[in-house]
Order: sequence, then structure tokens, then C-alpha cells
Amino acid sequence: MAKVLAVDDEPQILTALWRGLSRVGHEVIVARGGEEALTAAAASAPDLILLDLRLPDVDGIEVVRRLRAWTSVPIVLLSGVGSERARVMALDAGADDFVDKPFSMEELRARVGAILRRAGNGGPALPEQPAVNVGDLQVDLVARRVRVRGDDVRLTPLQWKLLEVLVANSGKLLTYRDIISAVWSEKHGDEARDSLRVHLRALRKKLGDDATAPRYIVTEAGVGYRWVGDDA
Repeated sequence: MAKVLAVDDEPQILTALWRGLSRVGHEVIVARGGEEALTAAAASAPDLILLDLRLPDVDGIEVVRRLRAWTSVPIVLLSGVGSERARVMALDAGADDFVDKPFSMEELRARVGAILRRAGNGGPALPEQPAVNVGDLQVDLVARRVRVRGDDVRLTPLQWKLLEVLVANSGKLLTYRDIISAVWSEKHGDEARDSLRVHLRALRKKLGDDATAPRYIVTEAGVGYRWVGDDA
């Protein structure tokens, strides 16, 4: 299994993380502050870091920046309610995902497992299964075919790009910038968000997905989107 560095200044959360992840075979190293986390990361070379955004000594965003100066280890943020702007800043600084507090250990273990699988493959280029079948929806990325309730669905080239990026990164939070860069180009900036929202809305409609009760594409408010179809 993997070596996980858990960073939080709340002893009860560290205990819960240690117990919950050790129970499924992970080796868990704990740190109670930013400086301690940086030292532990350098000394132990973890496979994944769970990082609280609010630390008593070094801000979590600064920890992410310092880590990204020398390591590409996956970083999952543990963020409290009301820290949307901080989450966005941390993701821009190089964090890979976030889990809101309070969180269930089942969700956290699943998120950790998914990220570790992607990291083990050197980052996601293709989904683990090129064919996704969830309820009424069938997606075959190799044949470039989508069916809903047995009927073929015609997607525009740009909608295909969106679907491929989302499915290939199943379970991973993709920021607006991630998607815009992958689907359009790195030259496009925040001004492309409105266009992205329009195309996502059209894609959802063709897939039969409801943004208010999503089965396939979840909106992470103010941050981006996440494909959850094959977890449904």
C-alpha cells in the first residue's frame, strides 16, 4: 500500500486519519504544522499528502507552493466551510484535489485510492476503462460513441473533448483552468469560463444529466467540475 503524510493541527483529526487509513493498509505519517510537514515530506518521501489549509505556523497554500518547488507528490487539501477562495488559490498553487470538512472516512479512502491509482500510472491520460456504462448512459471513448437509453447521441467535437477530459480524469477535481487548457488552449484564460459553462450545460443535456441532482458531472462551486459517472 501507500505512504501517506497527514497534516493537521487538530489531534482528533490526525487520529481519525491514522486509524482510517492504517485500517486499509496505508502507512500514515502525521505532522501538526507546515514546517513539520515540509520536513516530514523531505525525510519520508510520501506517496500522497493530506494537507489542512489552516495551519498554525505556515499557511497551507504556502506549504503547497514550497512542496511544488521540488516534488510532484499528489496533495489533497482538507478544507473547512467558507474557504472557497483559499481552495482555488491552493489548487492554482499545485494541489490536486480537496475534501471538505467534515468528511466521511469512506469518501476520503475512496478519494485517496483513486488519486494513488492515477499517480501510479504517471498521471491520467486515458481512463482505466475506455468504455463507461452507468445506468442509461454508455460512453465508448475508443469508438467515440455515446448512447442514452440505447439511442446514439451526437456530440460536437468540442463536447467530445470535454467528455474525454472529464471521463479520463474520473473522480478528480478539474479546475476551470485545467479544462480550458485541455479543451481550448493555454492561451485562453478566465474569459473562457462563460463559454465552458455553456458547453457543459449542453453536454449535460445530451447525457440526460441534471445539474441540480447530477449523476455524471458534479459542479464544485467556484472551482471546476468532477466526473463521477463510473462511481454512481
